[in-house]
Amino acid sequence: MVEVLRAARSLGSMLLVGGYFLIGSIVLRLGVIPAAWLLPRHRYTLTSAYFKAMSSGIFALLTVGGARFRRRGRLPTATPIVIVGNHQALTDILQVSLLGHPRAPAYVSRRRYARFVPLVSATIRLLGCPLVDPKDDPSGSREAIRRGARELPHGLLIFPEGHRSKDGQVRPFRTPGLQAMLEEKRVPVYIVVNEGVWRARRLVDLLCRVHLLDAYSEVLGPFESPEDPDEIPAFIERCRDIIVARLAELRGHDPTPETSS
Repeated sequence: MVEVLRAARSLGSMLLVGGYFLIGSIVLRLGVIPAAWLLPRHRYTLTSAYFKAMSSGIFALLTVGGARFRRRGRLPTATPIVIVGNHQALTDILQVSLLGHPRAPAYVSRRRYARFVPLVSATIRLLGCPLVDPKDDPSGSREAIRRGARELPHGLLIFPEGHRSKDGQVRPFRTPGLQAMLEEKRVPVYIVVNEGVWRARRLVDLLCRVHLLDAYSEVLGPFESPEDPDEIPAFIERCRDIIVARLAELRGHDPTPETSS
């Protein structure tokens, strides 16, 4: 009976999120997109404010279904930075957006998400997210990442695992994308450790399992990227080791959040 009630509560919160998406779509189409077109210099600021508001609203509604969201640290996105994160669920990007200050960072996205996904596709374009298709176009994907690292003024997030973890463990890193970023422009590197959401990693999981979300995201760094390109592979492996070690620490005790929602 308890599980049935939890599932009903989860479904109710997801219906609320769906309604919020409809409202957000209207604001995006009638407000944010025209404003970004009329005021191109303020495009990233306008999009970031919208993205952060949507993220905060989604989290608030998911808490109705029993979810928890906690964050520690800050990503200084007034200037270019590289952000490396482990990937457990759809909510990871929303967590990182709220850690960014003053802007939500762009993120490396699969090309298929750039079309026909409500809210997501338009936001990807407005943030200037590099679009990749590693399987069918590896060279084009690396060039898109290089261009993003070179041109974006507000930080760029990458999940080097390539896919969400099925069991919460950090998958092997797929290094070409991150290596291209680090080779293209030498900027501070921050790590975001994401924990507590892999049991509801897909949208379909969220329908009846919102209560399993106990999200915690923490910023580590900055770390200085190598001057010598030959040292980049070892640096990438070090980033993965840092994430693995911090996850092990977090699983040993409940972290005290700096901010929560």
